[in-house]
Amino acid sequence: MEKRIKESWYDDARKITTVLIGLIGIIIILSQSFAINNNLSTWDIFRNIVNHNTIYLLLLVYFVAIKTYFGKKNFNYFNLLLIFICLIVTITSLLTVFQSFNLGSIVTFILNLTLFIYTMHVFLRNTRLWKEFKLKKSPFNELGNEWLFSAVIVLTVTKLAVTLIFTTSIDGAFLSFLDCIFTCLFGRYIYLYREYLDQKKIDANNDGDFSEYKEKINDFIEENDLDETIDAIKDKATDIKEDVSDGITKVLDSTDIDEKIIEAKDKVVDAIVKKEEPPKKKKKNTKKKVEK
Repeated sequence: MEKRIKESWYDDARKITTVLIGLIGIIIILSQSFAINNNLSTWDIFRNIVNHNTIYLLLLVYFVAIKTYFGKKNFNYFNLLLIFICLIVTITSLLTVFQSFNLGSIVTFILNLTLFIYTMHVFLRNTRLWKEFKLKKSPFNELGNEWLFSAVIVLTVTKLAVTLIFTTSIDGAFLSFLDCIFTCLFGRYIYLYREYLDQKKIDANNDGDFSEYKEKINDFIEENDLDETIDAIKDKATDIKEDVSDGITKVLDSTDIDEKIIEAKDKVVDAIVKKEEPPKKKKKNTKKKVEK
């Protein structure tokens, strides 16, 4: 049973590469056919290819190249191209978060950031850059291969669910579904290459983890007495609140505000009563004037 699982296409990087090439071609062709059905001009279709499908075209170049002798010979250089592509996608998704802050943009950014970290810590392991940048000390080495691959799958499915909620067309929903499949298989491709590096023990002795950074944060808090500072700020805020309350109470007591309210109320009532009373009639002068 285990032998069958190991020999399945899902565990064969070469077969996954072939599937990814075909999937990229389908996505590009369908996206352009949908654009044609929407009566877009030739220039709009070309611009859509350049803008929307640029990343897919670059990935297509990468996967086709590593199938050739030249690509296999310069595999590490093409991997640098792959890492650069993931970096560009991550930066673009970050800018999208600033432009349109919503659940979809946040999930997309986290997914792209995870893929960038994943590719960088896998495809640089067999290069000189791994030692030059001392990536063996990177804290992300603590994240296991299974954990990273599972994170990619969960984030990809979450992104698909969010996209389908806000998608109003069948074309967009279908392309989103194909994009989900592509990302999952791409994550599997990275997973299998890391498995290969671990089996061959290529730059496998990595001791970086997050504990060092946790200790630095704790040391920073202790050195700067941040705990005491935070407690002092809380105490100060409580004192200010009590002082304000006491001050308001003293003002109310010193000005006899209750008596003044009652006095003002009486004046208002008297004014209303006076207004309702009928005006007194003036008495006519009945005395005759005495003639001289």
